[in-house]
Amino acid sequence: MDRGGRGAPRGGGPRDRRGPSASHRGRRSAGLRPLIVHRTARPSVAALAVATAAVAVLTGCSPAVPLPGGHPSLAPSSTPTPPPAAFSTAVPQQSATVPPVTPAAAAPARITVDWAGVTAPVRPEGVDAQGAMALPPDPAVAGWYRYGAAPASEEGTVVIAAHVDAVGYGIGPFAHLRDVPEGRTITVVDTAGAETRWRIASVDLLPKQGLPWSDVFRTDGDRRLVLVTCGGAFDERTRHYESNLVITATPVP
Repeated sequence: MDRGGRGAPRGGGPRDRRGPSASHRGRRSAGLRPLIVHRTARPSVAALAVATAAVAVLTGCSPAVPLPGGHPSLAPSSTPTPPPAAFSTAVPQQSATVPPVTPAAAAPARITVDWAGVTAPVRPEGVDAQGAMALPPDPAVAGWYRYGAAPASEEGTVVIAAHVDAVGYGIGPFAHLRDVPEGRTITVVDTAGAETRWRIASVDLLPKQGLPWSDVFRTDGDRRLVLVTCGGAFDERTRHYESNLVITATPVP
């Protein structure tokens, strides 16, 4: 989400150094709770990835979103699958009861915000080699954190993030979210063609240091949609934006 390297702001050539408007600097978070890392007794690779991704997503608005500290950096290429059953020549005396397989929830394919014509395709992303949530290099494409909740999930937070701009690409649609008012509607269409609608409850421009990422990346609790991109002032020395724009939305009944 930053201007340097792959995470450079979304702009052709040097990024737009004006950064998001100063009107956001006074906004404070109303709905985000303190960071709480939730783990199961036997964490899976996906669970560890959720914790890791929360720390990496937003520190630099670089191509990765920070994950909470204290967790190994993971870059899983696919969802872990159970090992095959051990081979046996014994003939079972009766059919074993096999639990039904629950199909995976469909991934988001496109997001549209009822504001400034904001719309973008969405593709699944995991964790990069630095332990951050990976993001598409093109600011015109948003990334969905595939180890978190899906739009149709019954609980947890759906996290969709994108660069605000990037060298070689230009300004992305999420750059227009800096002025979106509360109450606007977000529509997410998944790969199965199903549509979910969300209403913006809060828009917060927050310093990257100290952001409650564990709360943002929750896999339990009430259903929420959280959009993340960079914002605030642009630091010419570090080549990163100093803040993150965090938009929280709740399901439309």
